[in-house]
Amino acid sequence: MHDNFHIPWAKPYLGEEEIAAVLETLSERRLSMGATVKAFESDAAALVQRDHAIGVANGTVALDLAMKLLQIGPGDEVLVSALSYIATTSCIVWQGATPVFCDVDPVTLNIDPDEVARRATPRTKALLVADYCGSPVDYTLLEAICADRGIQLVVDGAQSLGAYHLGRPTCSLGTVSTTSFHTAKAMLTGEGGMVFTDDEELAERARKMRGQGEVPGRKYIHDTLAWNYRITEMAAAIGRVQLSRSADILAHRAALANNYTEQLEALPEVRPTGHYSDGQPAWFSYAVRVPNRDAVAQLLAEQGVETRSLYPIPSYRQPIPEYAPFANEMRPEAEIASAEVLNLPMFYEMSFGEVEEVVACLAHALAEAEAAPAIDHAAAA
Repeated sequence: MHDNFHIPWAKPYLGEEEIAAVLETLSERRLSMGATVKAFESDAAALVQRDHAIGVANGTVALDLAMKLLQIGPGDEVLVSALSYIATTSCIVWQGATPVFCDVDPVTLNIDPDEVARRATPRTKALLVADYCGSPVDYTLLEAICADRGIQLVVDGAQSLGAYHLGRPTCSLGTVSTTSFHTAKAMLTGEGGMVFTDDEELAERARKMRGQGEVPGRKYIHDTLAWNYRITEMAAAIGRVQLSRSADILAHRAALANNYTEQLEALPEVRPTGHYSDGQPAWFSYAVRVPNRDAVAQLLAEQGVETRSLYPIPSYRQPIPEYAPFANEMRPEAEIASAEVLNLPMFYEMSFGEVEEVVACLAHALAEAEAAPAIDHAAAA
């Protein structure tokens, strides 16, 4: 998402409709928590087939709210993927609870259900699932494990808004689910997030907790220690327009992914990430595994192609002081994947010609990097 890249990794799309929606909101001079936020919540709930949607400032605070709604706290364990975005783990640590890292499936890079079953203990209170790059995990297995063990399922849908499992939106699953509308996402508001649930009591608690714990109808009277996690009217206005074109956005991203898959057949050393057969990905990103990953990424950047690596180290090795107790963990598949995975450009305005150019640049980078020494990304971090 940098101007110096000919083909960026992600590029936010804002059309005339979004601009008009924001201007209309500004003209009404209600900038926070007005009718537009309520309408955005209603639209989002309908999209994911949930009874309640609670708009918040970003996807990270949505995860924090999800943990608090389930009363995760000290002494509790929460199962989580070893290969995920930092917020998916930090939201557990913030509660004083313990993240229990599960290894990933080597094909999909999603959390391995066998690991979930093996690592669950009597202290396990929740399973937090993030669909890798928007590709659903086997929820049939995970729901069965949770039901059998009395574990609450939470779905981090930051990358999977618009994904389905057996015909059900993945964000409709779990006691609570969340999503993000960050500027790199398929549907965006710049910053913004949403908490979803079908439980009316949890929904009311979430609304109170995002607004400083204020008692409904009693201004400046607060009965809950809480935070300001509110979303703005301008963000909600953008979000409503984005959701209205969700079918087109998701269809184009799927077409780009199919185009990548077809063209990458000419590069046998490149292994696209696989997908669970009962899932329909939202295609947040197109992930591949390549040899000499960091050298290849650098050479692509020199050709004007921006890439990312989701994620360059497993979550338990993040150099955060509060993560020190987890530093000696070892999840073999996550370790291997973190050294190989490369995420190629994908965005709404991307053309099939640009896909062809990315693949051509990738072929060149692979040839150039073949004899180059591998970069120790973990050591550099």
